[in-house]
Amino acid sequence: MKGTPFDFFVQFHLTERCNLSCRHCYQSASVSEMKYEEICGAITELKQTIAGWAIDYDVDISPSLHFTGGEPLLRQDLFEVLGFARGCGFSISLMSNGTLIDKAMARRLREVQVADVQISLDGLEGTHDSLRGQGAYRRTLEGIRKLVAEEIETNINLTVTRRNMAQIEGLIDVAEKLGASGIAFSRLVPSGKGKALMNEVLTREDIARLYDELRRYKNGSKIAVTSRDPLATIAEMDGHIPQTEVPMGGCAAGVFGVTITTDGTIMPCRRMDLPIGNIKQDSFRELWIDSPVLESLRTREEYHNGCESCSYWPVCRGCRAIALAFARAEGREDYLGPDPQCPYL
Repeated sequence: MKGTPFDFFVQFHLTERCNLSCRHCYQSASVSEMKYEEICGAITELKQTIAGWAIDYDVDISPSLHFTGGEPLLRQDLFEVLGFARGCGFSISLMSNGTLIDKAMARRLREVQVADVQISLDGLEGTHDSLRGQGAYRRTLEGIRKLVAEEIETNINLTVTRRNMAQIEGLIDVAEKLGASGIAFSRLVPSGKGKALMNEVLTREDIARLYDELRRYKNGSKIAVTSRDPLATIAEMDGHIPQTEVPMGGCAAGVFGVTITTDGTIMPCRRMDLPIGNIKQDSFRELWIDSPVLESLRTREEYHNGCESCSYWPVCRGCRAIALAFARAEGREDYLGPDPQCPYL
């Protein structure tokens, strides 16, 4: 369809260095970082590929780069990278723990025109610090205040576990008082260091209760209360069945975006350790079309054990990273099976 809008993103990891050591971090190994020139080369290739798509498929593409780490603020050339990406026409956002953001840093982020900054919180002070280190909570809140003072759209991300689920209402209150733009919730993916926290992942019953609570909070909050969970889409549809077989939402892995890791490795999602190529050696345009992994993620018939027959497949598909993490815990290499926490299967 002429002019059809299409959002496409790349989560771009600039470093695995971090000033914190979080117990649930999905990054479990240290690899080499791309040089500035290599990053610019990758961004240029993405720009050219997207421009080609717009012509070939006659679509209106809104491309964005989500820069993260590790802690991206530890890269000395971060602002040069951000400026280059903006010059290439990308909307840019930053994912950070917030502890390194002072007044000067916040001002520079505003000047480089970041679309938003996403800050991670893991609970109220005691819970957050137990995962990220003593004093991390207060430093993070101070970073959020600095961003808000510069009128930068600031969103708080919370990974929901059995440990912090009861603190959601309190965290929404904290976000409102800080002046954050919104707060988004996602599930713990038990991969990387997060494998040690398998006993804290939510049950199906927890998930169903969480969605009920989030709908209530969403209606009563002064800020945007959202979920980054594909399963949340079903809860929000109130029984409406999508009349399409084409993916229109849900799990974005390999469908609406990919991840580029610090050494250039391309994956469907950073929480899915399934390399499909490397941006430094391979053609991204060809990988996007020809990768068997990406093709399977977009093909309903490749899914099994319930997901493929679900009416909500086009808008959900479950979390493929969680499906893979649970399968690997059982010694299986399966990313197309059912989402084990889905309350609808």
